[in-house]
Amino acid sequence: MSVALMFKSSTTSELEPAIWEVPVSTEKLFYQYWYPVIEKEGYPWLHIISPGIDLDAENLPEVLDELRQLQAAFPRYYTPDDEKYEYITTSIARLIAALEAINPNDLSSGELELFLG
Repeated sequence: MSVALMFKSSTTSELEPAIWEVPVSTEKLFYQYWYPVIEKEGYPWLHIISPGIDLDAENLPEVLDELRQLQAAFPRYYTPDDEKYEYITTSIARLIAALEAINPNDLSSGELELFLG
Protein backbone atom coordinates (compact mmCIF):
# COMPACT_ATOMS: atom_id res chain seq x y z
CA MET A 1 0.00 0.00 0.00
CA SER A 2 1.01 3.59 -0.42
CA VAL A 3 -0.07 7.14 0.34
CA ALA A 4 -0.90 9.31 -2.67
CA LEU A 5 -2.63 12.50 -3.72
CA MET A 6 -5.37 11.45 -6.12
CA PHE A 7 -6.99 13.76 -8.65
CA LYS A 8 -10.29 13.29 -10.49
CA SER A 9 -11.22 15.84 -13.12
CA SER A 10 -14.58 16.34 -14.80
CA THR A 11 -12.90 18.20 -17.67
CA THR A 12 -10.56 15.93 -19.59
CA SER A 13 -8.94 15.70 -22.97
CA GLU A 14 -6.96 13.08 -24.87
CA LEU A 15 -3.78 14.48 -23.34
CA GLU A 16 -5.12 14.78 -19.80
CA PRO A 17 -6.54 11.72 -18.04
CA ALA A 18 -9.68 11.95 -15.91
CA ILE A 19 -7.95 10.35 -12.90
CA TRP A 20 -4.30 10.55 -11.91
CA GLU A 21 -2.18 10.49 -8.77
CA VAL A 22 0.97 11.91 -7.25
CA PRO A 23 2.82 9.35 -5.10
CA VAL A 24 3.59 10.61 -1.61
CA SER A 25 5.06 7.75 0.42
CA THR A 26 4.99 4.04 0.94
CA GLU A 27 2.72 3.12 3.80
CA LYS A 28 5.67 1.65 5.71
CA LEU A 29 7.70 4.87 5.50
CA PHE A 30 4.63 6.97 6.27
CA TYR A 31 4.05 5.12 9.54
CA GLN A 32 7.74 4.88 10.36
CA TYR A 33 8.70 8.53 9.72
CA TRP A 34 5.76 10.82 9.00
CA TYR A 35 3.18 9.56 11.48
CA PRO A 36 5.30 9.87 14.66
CA VAL A 37 5.93 13.55 13.89
CA ILE A 38 2.27 14.10 12.98
CA GLU A 39 1.19 12.59 16.31
CA LYS A 40 3.77 14.45 18.42
CA GLU A 41 3.00 17.78 16.74
CA GLY A 42 -0.76 17.18 16.86
CA TYR A 43 -1.79 17.95 13.27
CA PRO A 44 -5.52 17.11 13.10
CA TRP A 45 -5.84 16.97 9.30
CA LEU A 46 -2.64 15.05 8.67
CA HIS A 47 -3.57 12.65 11.45
CA ILE A 48 -6.36 11.32 9.22
CA ILE A 49 -4.30 10.79 6.05
CA SER A 50 -4.91 7.17 6.86
CA PRO A 51 -7.77 6.37 6.09
CA GLY A 52 -7.70 9.50 3.94
CA ILE A 53 -8.95 13.05 3.43
CA ASP A 54 -11.26 14.39 0.76
CA LEU A 55 -9.79 17.82 0.08
CA ASP A 56 -12.05 20.74 -0.74
CA ALA A 57 -11.65 24.51 -1.09
CA GLU A 58 -12.31 24.98 2.63
CA ASN A 59 -9.88 22.46 4.12
CA LEU A 60 -7.12 22.72 1.48
CA PRO A 61 -5.51 25.81 3.12
CA GLU A 62 -5.57 24.08 6.52
CA VAL A 63 -3.99 20.90 5.15
CA LEU A 64 -1.35 22.95 3.34
CA ASP A 65 -0.59 24.83 6.55
CA GLU A 66 -0.12 21.56 8.43
CA LEU A 67 2.14 20.21 5.68
CA ARG A 68 4.30 23.33 5.89
CA GLN A 69 4.47 22.90 9.67
CA LEU A 70 5.41 19.23 9.18
CA GLN A 71 8.13 20.28 6.75
CA ALA A 72 9.53 22.71 9.35
CA ALA A 73 9.20 20.19 12.20
CA PHE A 74 10.75 17.22 10.43
CA PRO A 75 14.38 18.31 11.02
CA ARG A 76 13.70 18.46 14.77
CA TYR A 77 13.00 14.72 14.77
CA TYR A 78 15.36 13.39 12.10
CA THR A 79 18.80 14.44 10.93
CA PRO A 80 20.00 14.81 7.35
CA ASP A 81 22.25 11.78 7.81
CA ASP A 82 19.19 9.57 8.38
CA GLU A 83 18.85 7.06 5.55
CA LYS A 84 15.39 8.29 4.42
CA TYR A 85 15.68 12.00 5.31
CA GLU A 86 16.25 13.29 1.77
CA TYR A 87 13.55 11.07 0.29
CA ILE A 88 10.93 12.11 2.84
CA THR A 89 11.72 15.83 2.82
CA THR A 90 11.56 15.77 -0.99
CA SER A 91 8.21 13.95 -0.83
CA ILE A 92 6.78 16.54 1.57
CA ALA A 93 8.00 19.38 -0.68
CA ARG A 94 6.53 17.68 -3.79
CA LEU A 95 3.18 17.24 -2.05
CA ILE A 96 3.12 20.88 -0.95
CA ALA A 97 3.96 22.04 -4.48
CA ALA A 98 1.22 19.85 -5.99
CA LEU A 99 -1.37 21.24 -3.57
CA GLU A 100 -0.23 24.84 -4.02
CA ALA A 101 -0.79 24.45 -7.76
CA ILE A 102 -4.47 23.62 -7.22
CA ASN A 103 -6.98 26.29 -8.13
CA PRO A 104 -9.50 26.36 -5.23
CA ASN A 105 -12.20 27.41 -7.69
CA ASP A 106 -11.82 24.06 -9.47
CA LEU A 107 -12.55 22.34 -6.15
CA SER A 108 -15.50 24.61 -5.36
CA SER A 109 -17.06 24.13 -8.78
CA GLY A 110 -16.66 20.36 -8.71
CA GLU A 111 -14.40 20.35 -11.77
CA LEU A 112 -11.69 18.74 -9.64
CA GLU A 113 -11.85 16.26 -6.76
CA LEU A 114 -8.87 15.56 -4.51
CA PHE A 115 -8.19 12.74 -2.09
CA LEU A 116 -5.09 12.42 0.07
CA GLY A 117 -4.58 9.02 1.58
